[in-house]
Amino acid sequence: MKTKDKIGVALVHEVCPICGRPMNEQILMNRKFSVKLAKELNKANGKAIGISKDACDECSKYKDKGIFIIEIDAEKSHTINNKVYPRQIYRTGRIACLNKDFELFKDAKDFIITTANGVQYLYMDEIAYAKLGLDKCE
Repeated sequence: MKTKDKIGVALVHEVCPICGRPMNEQILMNRKFSVKLAKELNKANGKAIGISKDACDECSKYKDKGIFIIEIDAEKSHTINNKVYPRQIYRTGRIACLNKDFELFKDAKDFIITTANGVQYLYMDEIAYAKLGLDKCE
């Protein structure tokens, strides 16, 4: 067995919690040299390994101006006590950023999530998203 067969390397990344863009790239390598671990690590190459605690640079541009609303499919998402958990959501792909002074945000303080770098967002189901007229925005 060749030594190179026992070494696995992967370039992985996290994703922005707002837009889902890849960020925080990392290079991983196994410390225990085994063929099995090397194969597992090689399979991870190019894949996302989680959600970043920070928003990406592009989303961070809006942190002082607005709060992001991320549309989700409530039926496909997992909630506990009406709270949606980030690793158990089904995002539809629609995102809007509204002024922080928007009346809705005063009533939704308990649902607003803040990233480590200060970007705020909340999840909203398709019905509420449409009632705000955000489904018509491009």
